[in-house]
Amino acid sequence: MSLQLLRHCRLIFAFVVGPVLLAAQSTFPVPLGKVTQDTKSVDVRELVSKYCRLDYEGARLDDQGWSKVEPLVSWKKNPEYIEINVIARYTVDAEPTENHGKYSVVVHYRLLGTYDLLGGYVPEPPNSQQTVEYTVTETKGDFRISDLENNLPHPSRAAMLKWLSDKLTVAPDDLAKKRYQDAIRTLQAQPASPFAK
Repeated sequence: MSLQLLRHCRLIFAFVVGPVLLAAQSTFPVPLGKVTQDTKSVDVRELVSKYCRLDYEGARLDDQGWSKVEPLVSWKKNPEYIEINVIARYTVDAEPTENHGKYSVVVHYRLLGTYDLLGGYVPEPPNSQQTVEYTVTETKGDFRISDLENNLPHPSRAAMLKWLSDKLTVAPDDLAKKRYQDAIRTLQAQPASPFAK
């Protein structure tokens, strides 16, 4: 008898409570099995990551490369520089911080050395780190890098060696040739691996 009563109660519950739950769901929709999340942080991080990847590949070192970088930033010309930071790798922090519509993204570089356009290449001590904060601003739904603490190029060792070799072939005088040759030799001899001593 109790089993039959239990079945009867379940049937009544289904007919009475079921429509009420369906009406509540249509009036106050609750996502079932779906998680809504703010994609702005992801978009901001991807923008900075794309900029860093192009910079790492040497895009800031010539005019052709700059055309790939320009859509990612709010300025129209490649900023002038007298130094180039050569890096082994970079990491972009996972979570940007937001403040009044601007996002800050921190990028950590493993710095190999700095090339001064007039003085040549100076290696950094092993495992040297450099931290740069990028500011991303949203304008009309479009994100752009609007500022960064260090606007020097940050190419990889391979990109820098290619740039130096290209410069060497068109060097205007012996002093410039020597500067490029010395930089190539020093950079080639420098270990790029973070595990190298």
